[in-house]
Amino acid sequence: MNTFPLCRKLGLALALLPVFAAAADPVLPPLAPEFRGSIRSVTPKNGEKVIALTFDLCEGGSERSGYDSKIVEYLRREKIRATFFAGGKWLRSHPEESKKLMADPLFEIGNHGWSHRNLRTLHSGEMESEVTRAQEEYALLREELSRSEATDKVPALPRLFRFPFGACDAKALDFLARRGLYAVQWSVVPGDPSPAASAEAIAGEIVSRAKPGAIVVLHANGRGLNTAEALPLFAPELLRRGYSFVTVSELLQKGTPKIAGDCYELSPGDNFRYDAPPKKDTP
Repeated sequence: MNTFPLCRKLGLALALLPVFAAAADPVLPPLAPEFRGSIRSVTPKNGEKVIALTFDLCEGGSERSGYDSKIVEYLRREKIRATFFAGGKWLRSHPEESKKLMADPLFEIGNHGWSHRNLRTLHSGEMESEVTRAQEEYALLREELSRSEATDKVPALPRLFRFPFGACDAKALDFLARRGLYAVQWSVVPGDPSPAASAEAIAGEIVSRAKPGAIVVLHANGRGLNTAEALPLFAPELLRRGYSFVTVSELLQKGTPKIAGDCYELSPGDNFRYDAPPKKDTP
């Protein structure tokens, strides 16, 4: 059942009018063959030292996660470009923060599903709902933003998608490609949600694994426990080494993506643990 209030439904329809070519067409054109699959990094032309910082903003169906403003404040103060992968439910829970991220030319917003469900374990209808509801929520917030400021440089819809849990299969990848969404994984995993990951450890992992065209996965929804403290440890060091920070969309324009046929954290099969059904409480 669609639970959007009528006014929000009407707002969505108006927001998407310029995007739809016809009622039965997808919102976005399908991906070119060379972009189909799980994008783990990019090989930049001429070895250009560019790197993409990405921050997940996820929120499960029965929770409300946070917003780490210290991360965003640091990025803005140092003029560091970044990509935020936001869940649709997170966007709805944090509308003002979401609109500010959309409006900031340093940042871009990607789709992280509606409520952080594992798309690899869902049937087609559930998978479509997780993806399209998040797109709809973004479009509604963009429409609201347009009433107070210019949105000509704010994309009408996200073109990037990050699978919750980093979990996908061939069916999910094909689904995204047909709907024009780039499946963006990562190549550097500093493990910032772990209580054992200190700011120094997070920074050290990023600096040691940084390569031209790398994609770093971090969190800005309160689960990056020491991420804000790690930023001033690794960002200046990478700049000192000649790196520049770009959004994922900019990174994709600078070279050839390294694409896998599956999604994993560091090696194939290492995230199958997320496919197990949640344990039920015993009476």
